This record gives sequence, structure tokens and C-alpha cells, in this order.
Amino acid sequence: MNARQKAKKYKRMYEALLKSSVKFKVDEHKIDTFRCERFYPEALVLSAKKESADYLRQIIVKDIAEGLANNLDKYIDYHTEFCPHLNKYRFSGEIKIVARV
Repeated sequence: MNARQKAKKYKRMYEALLKSSVKFKVDEHKIDTFRCERFYPEALVLSAKKESADYLRQIIVKDIAEGLANNLDKYIDYHTEFCPHLNKYRFSGEIKIVARV
């Protein structure tokens, strides 16, 4: 096969590749959104001075985190295991999430 024939052959192969479709594997994940809302009186929020503003923020963050944690129970896999060499029980929980990039 000479160079001209090879060039034609590879041109046909290249054009065939251009016409062929490319298949992608698409993974779809179910994403649940957990939401927790709390209402605080305006007087409480405005009365927080600069020193106590951090303290108030910690309280609010903890309150919202507890509200979210109460709704996670149905998504957590719990495990119990006895470790005889330690003479103790190990309790653990696991949750799988889809993280945003």
C-alpha cells in the first residue's frame, strides 16, 4: 500500500470517527435539602453588643445545627460492634452525601 492509499484509508477512518456519536455515562443522584429556620425577637438580636454578638451567634448556630440533626435520623446508618479485646461496645453512625463542587 503506497502513501496515497494510506492517506485515503486514514481519511475515511477519521471521517467515520467524526460521524460517530460519543456516549457519556451520566450519574444522577437524588439530592435532599435540609432546612431549618428559627425566629428570634428583634430586640434580642439588636441588643447584642459587640462582645456578646459572638456568643449570640454561637447560640444561633448551635440551635440551627440541632434542628438539622433532628431531621437527619432517617438518612443515618447506625452500627453497633462489640470489641472483646477492649471489653467495650463501639457505636457508630454513617451518612453519605453528595457534595457541591
